[in-house]
Amino acid sequence: MKELWSETQRILSARRDIPLFVILISIAGLGLFALHPASSLQARIETGDADFYFTKQLFFAVIGIIGLFFFTFFPLDAMRKLALPGLLFCIVLLILVFVPGIGHKVSSRTESFHRWLDLRFVRFQPSEFAKVALVVYAAHILGRVNVSALDANFRRLAWPFAIMVFAVFLILKGPQYGTTLCILCVLAVMVFLSGFPLKQILMISLSAVPLAVFGAVFWEYRIERLRVWLDPFAYRHEGGYQLVTSFRAFAEGGLTGQEIGTGFAHRYLTYGHTDFILPLFAEDFGIAGVFLLFALYFAFVWRSIHLLRHVQMPFHFMAGAGALVMIMVQTLLNVAVVTGLVPTTGVSLPFFSYGGSSLIASFCLGGILLNASAQSEVVSSP
Repeated sequence: MKELWSETQRILSARRDIPLFVILISIAGLGLFALHPASSLQARIETGDADFYFTKQLFFAVIGIIGLFFFTFFPLDAMRKLALPGLLFCIVLLILVFVPGIGHKVSSRTESFHRWLDLRFVRFQPSEFAKVALVVYAAHILGRVNVSALDANFRRLAWPFAIMVFAVFLILKGPQYGTTLCILCVLAVMVFLSGFPLKQILMISLSAVPLAVFGAVFWEYRIERLRVWLDPFAYRHEGGYQLVTSFRAFAEGGLTGQEIGTGFAHRYLTYGHTDFILPLFAEDFGIAGVFLLFALYFAFVWRSIHLLRHVQMPFHFMAGAGALVMIMVQTLLNVAVVTGLVPTTGVSLPFFSYGGSSLIASFCLGGILLNASAQSEVVSSP
């Protein structure tokens, strides 16, 4: 007991990286600053209160910052012991999404989306927190075995990977194609970082292509989104409206952005404050504002990699790397979607898009990254 207390004190006393923390808070702060003009018109139309979405996001940010500090100072060894229970709990939540009366379903003309849990006093997306649980559990598994010795460790990895596959399947069943893609990319990178040969990872990825094609055909709305992506202007009054108006917002923003408060901003791109907030940010603050945002994301990635390179303990490194890659993949995918490089997926921009579950989960991932990087020799050395 005394040794455990001493180890806990040592972990809590380890210095967290202040520059990384400041960069993270700056991105989140800029996100709040951008959300108000991006959401005010839609909020006024729907609720009569132009500050409605901003006020809710501010509340979510407070909860997220609490989560940030919790995961920043929670002992990683204890987090590792809770990895499996945490993932199993998230799997239960993912199953409850499909239970009538608890799961909140949204239907379009082609598909029903099971993504939310409605507990009357709160509504949230379990898949966002499942991403955090999957990162921690994958770090736990990959940090304790040598995956490069495939034959020796296959049996030890079979059940853990089966559990993760089941969780990913439930997310895909939602359906949440973009979230599933993010998770698979992150897990692939974590497996590579653990020592698994890149060639075999690529072969496994190629073998999954038929499954991806089958999934696209099985879900009709994916085919529709593919058609829209190939020629959005042909569908500009239907499914391509959001993407076409996204292009328009980027163009009208110019170098320094439009004057906020003229009454004309964002009258075209509706509900853009969620996944399409970047075009609205560009419309308000121009290329200069987008450059500032990208500079902050780049600084966040660069500083994180610099710290993680000096982390010696396998689980700590894998947890931090998984959290960083999850934020990176989401950011790149969101940017690719709103600029028309890939079909629309519904992936939010970390720390920026409106949405409580996404924002809180992003802060939790940031906390894990700060916690892991505290074990870096760069931070720990005097």
